Amino acid sequence: MVKCLPWMLLSVLMPLSVSVMANDAEKGREIAEKMDQSYSGYGTSRADGEMILYLGNREVKRSFRSLTLEDLGNIPSEYNVLVFESPGDMRGIALLTHAKTEPEDDNQWLYLPAAARTKRISSSNVSGKFVSSEFSYEDLAKQEVDEYTYKWLRTESCPGSDMTCEVIETYPKNENSGYTKRVIWVDTDEFRAQKVDFYNRRGVHEKTLLLTDYTLPDNGRWRPLNLDMTNELNGRRTVMVWSNYQFGEPLGKKDFMSQRLKMLSR
Repeated sequence: MVKCLPWMLLSVLMPLSVSVMANDAEKGREIAEKMDQSYSGYGTSRADGEMILYLGNREVKRSFRSLTLEDLGNIPSEYNVLVFESPGDMRGIALLTHAKTEPEDDNQWLYLPAAARTKRISSSNVSGKFVSSEFSYEDLAKQEVDEYTYKWLRTESCPGSDMTCEVIETYPKNENSGYTKRVIWVDTDEFRAQKVDFYNRRGVHEKTLLLTDYTLPDNGRWRPLNLDMTNELNGRRTVMVWSNYQFGEPLGKKDFMSQRLKMLSR
């Protein structure tokens, strides 16, 4: 009888372990849904921004403008176009993103005014760097809840803040993703992402994103005005500073057609 005790204990503990894992997955998804709700439901928006690349001792600054349309049809999605305005060699470069929910892939196009050419970003290249920054094409598309599976890890203090955060892991369903997982710190006050650790396809912690200076514009949703992405492998940083958010702009799907990129980039 004594020899059987370990197996008896194992048979009792295994269902408990499976139940805990299921609860952690469910709790992780619930937190992700609340985080999405703090961001979504705005309709349309317009904003200005600056991208600052820290390359060793050099700083490279670029200004841009951004238009976004939220589509809450049968398949939730988001349309966004980001257009650079300066410096001169960047002026008119535009990225158009149609963010879709799994199993559909996101669609992205890059317009290059020097060549008067629109380039489709293939699904296998979403992990590539966007205009030599530390943000990938994938990072610039809205992350829909159904594109991931989840796991709740713990509750702790938010990084650099006296707020409390829930820490969750998210695992992409898309096999073309540049990541195996993301670890996200979500504050319990408004369910806003405060920090994200990105793990690459080798399972290595490659990048860290800090999201700060949240604002809640009239008729809008929470937006971080400062996105600070650090590459943990080479020490390079890219900071995106956002400003002048305006919600309820008169925009339609026709404003986000790839055929209109040349006009949008002007």
